[in-house]
Amino acid sequence: MEGQPRVVCSIPNVFSCEWVTDNVLFHTRQDNLQCRSVYAAEFSRESTTRLVYHEKDPRFFVDLYMTRDHRFLTINSNSKTCAEVWLVDCSAPYMPPALVQNRLPGVIYHVEHRNGCLYILTTYGEPADYKLMTAPLNSDVQQWKPIYRVPAESRLLDMEMLEDYCLMFLRQKNELHMDVISLSREAVIGSLKLPAWACALQPESRPEERTSTIDFYLESPVHPPVMFAYSVPDKKLSVEAGYSREESKTCHLVRMNAKSKDGTLVPVTVFYKAESGLRDRPLLVHVYGAYGMDLNMSFKAEKRMLVEDGWILAYCHVRGGGELGCNWHKQGNLEKKQNGLDDLEACIVHVHGRGFSQPSRTALEAASAGGVLAGALYNSRPWLLQAMVLEAPFLDVLTTMMDPSLPLTIEEHEEWGSPQTNVQHYRAIQAYCPYQNITPQVLGQRVTIS
Repeated sequence: MEGQPRVVCSIPNVFSCEWVTDNVLFHTRQDNLQCRSVYAAEFSRESTTRLVYHEKDPRFFVDLYMTRDHRFLTINSNSKTCAEVWLVDCSAPYMPPALVQNRLPGVIYHVEHRNGCLYILTTYGEPADYKLMTAPLNSDVQQWKPIYRVPAESRLLDMEMLEDYCLMFLRQKNELHMDVISLSREAVIGSLKLPAWACALQPESRPEERTSTIDFYLESPVHPPVMFAYSVPDKKLSVEAGYSREESKTCHLVRMNAKSKDGTLVPVTVFYKAESGLRDRPLLVHVYGAYGMDLNMSFKAEKRMLVEDGWILAYCHVRGGGELGCNWHKQGNLEKKQNGLDDLEACIVHVHGRGFSQPSRTALEAASAGGVLAGALYNSRPWLLQAMVLEAPFLDVLTTMMDPSLPLTIEEHEEWGSPQTNVQHYRAIQAYCPYQNITPQVLGQRVTIS
């Protein structure tokens, strides 16, 4: 029938894609959980596809990003600890990609473009946390000039480029903040603490290139997303939709710090309803602690229902995650995974000590890599819990990391170690690996795996 859409081309297993021109689509394909090649598909009279870039190192994963001004497509090849970026000129998409900077051990970087200059978000230099640097095109790392450094023990959540400004969204002392940078002055011109109830942030969409206002959502595990807008010239944060002051008071939020075995203070976020009878309430503990990723604090309707039914929720931001910056991750990966386990134990003991529930009414929830710490704690400290709920948990770390034929093993070496070639890594993993340390436990405790 006339007017009906028709299929021009079908591309399987696409992971990321960007239109470089009206007729040229760059895309990556994911095969066997790996993404290492970039293709350009041209849609004209005859559709053609060509290989643009191929990453040979199996530790690296490739994706695409269009700069805010649509001047360049960036090809980003990242491992867990270093990165390499190539630029495709959108005005000449058939020219070979240009390398920004050869990969350097331990250095992550991402690239934006504005007015003929590169803006590079990177861990290059000391301290080894994120910085915003500027550099001319066709320059090397020696010419990168820092214009902003993420504060110590802070987590960079997101960076947004506006017409004349750059906004840095941060987690500081387990609360959300925003720094405003003037790109013309290359200096911070304002800082703002975001509402105290907020635990997670999500920009609405890519803002227009020529704007000085940004929209974003704030939320928490028990509070649905609320849209806010910030006007840089007016220095004004306003609520756009979805906010109810009374609704925000129905659930209490407490941020605290637990002292781990080595004296490190570990952030914990607790949600509960009403003040009385907290000792007899059921407690659901959450943990992740890997890859420098924050524990998921986005809204979940089922979490809110639990709180309304009297449950206490505790989120443990242990080392190995990213809540306190890049160093927080480094203190909990490779041979230091034990720190994350010590942190989790300290958090649960501290929450109980503050009068929230008790071991006989405590459950632990974790998914994927979070299952490592959950399973290890259950093996070593079963008296702290009554039950666990694990979703697709990573439990046999040692066997997995000993098998390089598995699709993700080599890519994961920088997080868990290389036990096949490194004795220290082998012994460290063997000491905490949940599957390797199963022992008889007290009857009455339950584990649910989905």
